[in-house]
Amino acid sequence: MGVLSQNGKSGAISALRVAFKALVATLGSASMRSLIPAAALLLTLASCGKVQETVDALPVASGLVARTLCTAIFVQGRSEEDVRPFELGKSLDSRLGLIKASVDREAGEVSAGPLGMNSMTAGHTPGLGCAVARPGEGPGTPSNMPIDPRPWPAGDTVSPVPPKIANPAALDAAIAAAFRTGSYGNPAVDPVTRSIVIIHNGELVRSVSARGFTPNTPQYSASMAKTISSALVGILAAQGKLAVADTGLLPEWTVDPKDPRRAISIDNLLNMESGLGFNEDYGPGGDPAQMLYAENSASLFAAGKPQRDPPGTRWYYSSGDTNILMRVARLKSGLSDAQWDAFPRNALFNPLGMRTAIFEQDAGGDFIGSTFVFAGALDWARFGLMLADGGMANGRQVVPAEWVARMSTPTALSGGRYSTQTCFRGGVPGQKGRTLELAGYAGQYVTIVPETRTVIVRLGFQPDRSAWDQERFLKAVFPALGVTAPYENRKED
Repeated sequence: MGVLSQNGKSGAISALRVAFKALVATLGSASMRSLIPAAALLLTLASCGKVQETVDALPVASGLVARTLCTAIFVQGRSEEDVRPFELGKSLDSRLGLIKASVDREAGEVSAGPLGMNSMTAGHTPGLGCAVARPGEGPGTPSNMPIDPRPWPAGDTVSPVPPKIANPAALDAAIAAAFRTGSYGNPAVDPVTRSIVIIHNGELVRSVSARGFTPNTPQYSASMAKTISSALVGILAAQGKLAVADTGLLPEWTVDPKDPRRAISIDNLLNMESGLGFNEDYGPGGDPAQMLYAENSASLFAAGKPQRDPPGTRWYYSSGDTNILMRVARLKSGLSDAQWDAFPRNALFNPLGMRTAIFEQDAGGDFIGSTFVFAGALDWARFGLMLADGGMANGRQVVPAEWVARMSTPTALSGGRYSTQTCFRGGVPGQKGRTLELAGYAGQYVTIVPETRTVIVRLGFQPDRSAWDQERFLKAVFPALGVTAPYENRKED
């Protein structure tokens, strides 16, 4: 689905730089000049890309606004007025208000830029969501999945005979508190909780959503997408399409026989041990937002980083590793573009009954496995229960049992924190984790206790990390369910 060169910036980015420099050169009034430092500071702060000059940050902030609004409008069915105070609000950076947007509903596109310039465009493709620098293919129909009256997991409702839990009143109180400011975090900051779903003994116990959201509203994954990516790679491995020991993964790494990146294996990428010089810093000089909002190819941006450490010698959390992994998976799959577009749905979402799930791509057609899966809370719970059940769902082995066992066993280099794109609470290297976790930016969590088939989903959007402490929430929920399992994060986290 690539429509632009994979190597470098889009024409829109180059045009923006030229236009902005011309604007700076020609503006003469003091009032107009006063806007430029504000915009420059905004874009420097909003950017996670390396800022060599001020205008290099402009595409990042513009792409952030365009992509965020595109998905909200065309996938979630929300309005710009609803999104601005939260996903693009003060907790992220109040000056993002300087980035204005225009919506072309017929084309399925959102364009955004500073000072009235529409510099970056995100286009919507029905079934695939939005991508920066890719033309829209129409608005499609925003997800408005009705509640299926059948009991979960086939449907969306609590079983007529729900499982017994230790303290139902305490559980209800813990969930109600999750929607109030200060219950599990800073009393001055709204946690913006949107959905809570509790699964226990494999059955739906509670499902509560904030006004304007339902448990079927597709919600942002952030880094929870990484575990989805791992499951897809595991399915390809079971099909014989790839092996974790494979090296020489990308053509860009094999042109030069002395390129040290030739030695990076799929195993290294899965465990965040590639050794590449990707900078997972969410501030000026970091790489994630540049990769996500201002590059045609997220994977090739990350793959272009130099080797910093020998592969397999150091654990370093890197969203770049995940996006490279998804490009490698695409190349190894042997699938056509259309078949690859449908692969997550056919191989994973449909077998699990994840009806609301959307996996977004970059302009080149690679799934952005680090960040952009959108799914309803009940569907995140379906994915979590599949992991708790060793890859089984609906009587079918969806993800290989041995792959889920690998995902469930933290690595030594991570100090018990990580394995195969999956996090742990209280993990011990080499031992099967008792509490697995998908965790994402702005307060996204799916906490899984396999031994009791317990899955706790918390979705929302609050960039201020002080507003939500998942550990405090688990300390309230676990006893109410009668679950004894690690809930603490390791001190170094």
